[in-house]
Amino acid sequence: MRRARLLLMVWLATQAIGAMAWASVAPVVALRQAGVPALQAQRLVREARASGVGATIVERWARRLSALHRQRFPVSLAVDQIFEGLMKGVSAARISGGLRVFARELAGARQTLDRHATLKSIGGHPRAVRHALSDLVIARRAGLDGGALDRLLGRRRLTVSRISAYVQVAADLRGWGVTRSDVVRTLGAARRKGISRARLLALDGVLARKAAAGQGPRDLRRMLRAGLGLPSSMGPGSLSGPGAAMGMPGAGGGAMVGPGPSAMTGSGAGMTGPGGGMSGPGGAMGRP
Repeated sequence: MRRARLLLMVWLATQAIGAMAWASVAPVVALRQAGVPALQAQRLVREARASGVGATIVERWARRLSALHRQRFPVSLAVDQIFEGLMKGVSAARISGGLRVFARELAGARQTLDRHATLKSIGGHPRAVRHALSDLVIARRAGLDGGALDRLLGRRRLTVSRISAYVQVAADLRGWGVTRSDVVRTLGAARRKGISRARLLALDGVLARKAAAGQGPRDLRRMLRAGLGLPSSMGPGSLSGPGAAMGMPGAGGGAMVGPGPSAMTGSGAGMTGPGGGMSGPGGAMGRP
């Protein structure tokens, strides 16, 4: 009994010291100064403490977030990365490493966006920019580097929302096993043809169902080209083969699918393989 009481007293003292340490360094204040909203900062501190992460580590994260904030990056994307790591039980060291990688990925994504987006579509549209940066990071993780994205998006500037749609579909296609060269070639042709964002995302939703049903990369590529009205490898205008299940684009610009429910979905339609969950040691965390 005496030993049990002693152990209890030691544990209580440890908890008290930990609580005082958290109170003294004010990690919530550090997060707030890094541009994290108050409620989100408080929640992050609670989750970190519950996961056994010390206040000094949270302050280190806050410094990383502050650097992103000074560069006018959407800090919320990085905060989402931290939350995902904590929820999955990832160690503090790996979360810190993931933040370093994510900062580099964001810088590359911003460079691509600045090269290809119209200034009008960037200014005053923070949510659209945030979404586009997230999609660009995922595409880079899927193996589409800056050069591949430059070829896909072309020289003529596009709106941020259109860039986001093309990049999201590109990442989805890579996640389903379509080669990088096929993705760049096909979506580049769609962009030159002026395929709209809505039509592209609708087609992405159809392909997501086909991929879930077990269609392979080659069939998905053929379906994509048929749905976009592009010549297939079987010759222009061919309606035979796997692409026929998609039908050719209808008069309204949407792809006409065969039997079954028409689950044409929006920007969340794709089954984004890359970017989900933690990668290997030192890798970046899940979808931003």
